[in-house]
Amino acid sequence: MDGFPYRVSAVAYCGSMQKMTLSAARRTAIAATGLDRPRPAQVTARHLKSTFARLGLTQIDSVSRVVRSHYLPFFSRLGPYPRETLDRLLYSAPRMGVEYWAHAAAFVPPETWRHFEQSRTEWWRNDYGQRHPETGAAFRELQASVLDALEDGPKTARGVADVVDHEIPERHRGHWGWNPSQVKMALEALFAGGTVSATGRNDHFERIYALPRDVSDVLPQTSLAYGPSQTPELSLVDPAASRQRGISGTENNVLELTRIAARALGIARPGCVADYFRQQRAPTDEAIRTLLETGELIEVDVEGTRALKWHTARTPRRVDARALLVPFDPLVFYRPRIEWLFDFHYRIEIYTPAKDRVHGYYVLPFLLGERLVGRVDLHRDQAADTLRALKVTWEPGEEHQEELALELCEMAKWLGLGAVDMSGTHLPLS
Repeated sequence: MDGFPYRVSAVAYCGSMQKMTLSAARRTAIAATGLDRPRPAQVTARHLKSTFARLGLTQIDSVSRVVRSHYLPFFSRLGPYPRETLDRLLYSAPRMGVEYWAHAAAFVPPETWRHFEQSRTEWWRNDYGQRHPETGAAFRELQASVLDALEDGPKTARGVADVVDHEIPERHRGHWGWNPSQVKMALEALFAGGTVSATGRNDHFERIYALPRDVSDVLPQTSLAYGPSQTPELSLVDPAASRQRGISGTENNVLELTRIAARALGIARPGCVADYFRQQRAPTDEAIRTLLETGELIEVDVEGTRALKWHTARTPRRVDARALLVPFDPLVFYRPRIEWLFDFHYRIEIYTPAKDRVHGYYVLPFLLGERLVGRVDLHRDQAADTLRALKVTWEPGEEHQEELALELCEMAKWLGLGAVDMSGTHLPLS
């Protein structure tokens, strides 16, 4: 699914397609994501804003083995920074980013949120409970009750459940042990439809749901709609029609999403571009054709592999990057891309049974220069005031203990920890 569906351009037939080495392509990718730049001596809100604008999104995940995942891409690029500043930029007006299902759960700029109109309008394609043959009607009534509860102000799912009654049986959904309540599912359906947004997260990292008017500095007011006729009955009478893509008559702005993704990636194959905002290949391919025609994308030959280069992407002569990358970092979250560019096979292994894990539980790739040179199973041991590298696995021919120790010590200080334990070696921080 990562192939090139386009007719080769005329310049390719003349033998003049730009050629790049894998090394040059790696340096282009690293530069596009901002990992080639020296870290500032003191990080300001401006640095955080420019990094967010360059990435175009920051993926959210609840795992806190080291720190919540959306904090780490900023540290990887900028070094130590005050997390409260990022919280303020994301949760206080005027908001730099808002939550949406853009690449899984992610923060995106408010203007990018607007590009997902079809995703919001066709939220009902996923059955949150509204199509259940026995309880669908009650679920839709529950959604209305949830909206009434939020009239009094933002609340977590637990806060809403405290004031909303329903008689829908809870059911097991097999979500890796996470089985959200019916109230949570109702809120998630409303969130997917843009009828409900989020004002922030509490100390337990629970999403604080709110009506769009409570996020009025960035989001327009929207209303609840069910299926192609905007009525709940049709989605029950014809479940197949209610799941059909494109039946709403709305479209995501795939051209603009593709433009943002291509710029953020620097160099990519079509599948990489489509994955950035989890868009379908057919509309993404059409957008790529348009950007090839406008010259914003350029076809290149990377040692025999056709790829797409953003027209202003830089290719530094060398990069001096040094960073541990959260599994959800935009440089590595599309695994086929890093296998192609870095010859690096990677998976997080959280969801791998313990007996089958190769590199550890929460495994972070280690970027050094233009190579991914190793994997580090990292754990913040708050009780012991220590950042622990439980297991370090180097790529063949690579071993950079000193560079890794420097990065771990800098991260530990940022996390407010007093020591690093690296493969059994205890390194107290001065």
